Amino acid sequence: MPHSDSRNGATQNLKHLIVAYFYEAWDEYEYSSWEEAVDDFVRRSPDMAPLVPSEIDTVLAEDQSDSELDDHLVSFGFSYSPPEGDRAWLLAVRDRIVEQRADA
Repeated sequence: MPHSDSRNGATQNLKHLIVAYFYEAWDEYEYSSWEEAVDDFVRRSPDMAPLVPSEIDTVLAEDQSDSELDDHLVSFGFSYSPPEGDRAWLLAVRDRIVEQRADA
């Protein structure tokens, strides 16, 4: 069962998404885009996926600098540098999860 185990406001479900789907070389071997990885997460983790959007909101509400936010995500093993920046990418991930769940 998904649960909160906060580290600076982040919970285990967001951490799971990052660790399991955005590890080093994720885009070379498994997924052609971050959207494809997020869609796979929503399909494979139906119990965790609904919790991630609010966890993203919690992380973003901490008012961290861009550098602090990047460090926070890297501490989870995040191996992606979104061209739009981490903050905008997290918002896009949140929206993607919400959309995918609405389509299910």
